[in-house]
Amino acid sequence: MQLLDSAGIEELSLGISEEAYISQIKTAQSHLQEGDSYELNISFDTNFKLDADPFLFFQKLKRKQKTKYSVYFPLEDGILLSLSPELFWSVRNGKITAKPMKGTAQRGLSLKEDLKQRDRLQASEKERAENVMITDLFRNDLGKISKIGTVSVTSLFETETLDSIWQMTSEIESELLPDTSFSKIVTTLFPSGSVTGAPKIRSTEIIKNIEKRKRGIYTGSLFTLENKNGTLESIANVSIRTIHLTKDTNVYIGNYSVGSGITVLSDPEMEYKECLSKLSFLTKEDIPDFEILETIRFFNGRFKFLQLHLKRMEQSAHRFGYPFDPAKATESLDSIAHVASGLLRVRLLLNAKGEFKAETYALTRTDKRRKVNLSWGTKKIPTSNLFFYHKTTIREFYTDSLNEAQVLGCEDSILLAEDGTVSETCVRNLFFKKNKQWFTPSLKLGGLAGTLREKFISKGWVKVMDCFPEDLIGSDYVLAGNSLRGLERVKIRPLE
Repeated sequence: MQLLDSAGIEELSLGISEEAYISQIKTAQSHLQEGDSYELNISFDTNFKLDADPFLFFQKLKRKQKTKYSVYFPLEDGILLSLSPELFWSVRNGKITAKPMKGTAQRGLSLKEDLKQRDRLQASEKERAENVMITDLFRNDLGKISKIGTVSVTSLFETETLDSIWQMTSEIESELLPDTSFSKIVTTLFPSGSVTGAPKIRSTEIIKNIEKRKRGIYTGSLFTLENKNGTLESIANVSIRTIHLTKDTNVYIGNYSVGSGITVLSDPEMEYKECLSKLSFLTKEDIPDFEILETIRFFNGRFKFLQLHLKRMEQSAHRFGYPFDPAKATESLDSIAHVASGLLRVRLLLNAKGEFKAETYALTRTDKRRKVNLSWGTKKIPTSNLFFYHKTTIREFYTDSLNEAQVLGCEDSILLAEDGTVSETCVRNLFFKKNKQWFTPSLKLGGLAGTLREKFISKGWVKVMDCFPEDLIGSDYVLAGNSLRGLERVKIRPLE
């Protein structure tokens, strides 16, 4: 595997072939079927060259994966970069808390699909069974170093969001026995059952025989250790999403491992593909800072469709993990409403810190009788790109498509999804009439659902359907519109 991305990664290679990894999974499943273990975490390593400053590389990775347990740790022979989302243990005031992760689901692109994925994860008997198994393992381990009767599960089957997955977690808490040493905690709990299997000792033996490699820091732990007024305090992560860099002349050699929890029900080919998908943490394009955006019509002291705009912004904020306070949003808009007058275009922006900013621009009324000339976009909407389901300041694709349309003497451009279905225009949604019924494209493969479109759908005035260019061309009537300018008649340039 050969690639070069903006983070400086070159020559990424896998430490195992697909056939060999699938063979390892099948061997693991034979042990599971014989009852030697209930689950086994099987992994392999990857290697790459890093032609970049390690700390800047670490910061770029943190932009992709915001975690509580990240560590940049220089060593004598290299550097450890850990961006682990998993807490192994936290010791404070004589109490210990563990929060194992077990059970994942890919995140959806739209908020609706994202929540469906979360609900599927929470309802999955397989994922819940695995989670319970690891939770019981931790309860048993903590019981060895805790006061009798203090071990409790404080949360079960909780779902947390990471950059690309929903993660199921549980939390176990207890009161430590007096004078429990740090070495006792380590020898009792290490390694984490979430990255080995259960029972832990036998699972670890099987994994060692199957993988035939040293994992190094992967699935180990990086921790803090303090003595505060005679009281032990410590936080430890489970070192997944962790890189070991070693210096080699003018570049660094990186080692990064990925793995998957294997059960008797696992599909070996799918498990391999899941491991490859986890490499996107390293290789996917670095996303620049962006803001979530709403464009709102203001006239005579009122914001049109305000609640629909705020609802859409809040949904996008949840998907991206941005704080959203409706009171702060309203406060930003009120500061404009008190001093503004006339017809305005208002841009409401929300950044990653949860801060709102409102900008105003003059808006000129257009002739209701005019027609908007539409061309056909030459580039198709990338279906798997998250930013084509949410309105943000990342709009280069739309800007380029608008420029293409203007070169052809058109005002806007009709955009198609990867399967050739009609999506939207660069700044408008589409509506067309056939057999006395109004329709609008489904947008399920990409496209921004405008508030005007949402209003029409909620009123039952239009139906949603998958449509192709011939549906528009052969319709009785076509309109385009948004909440800013309302509905407008169109003239569509012939499809070349």
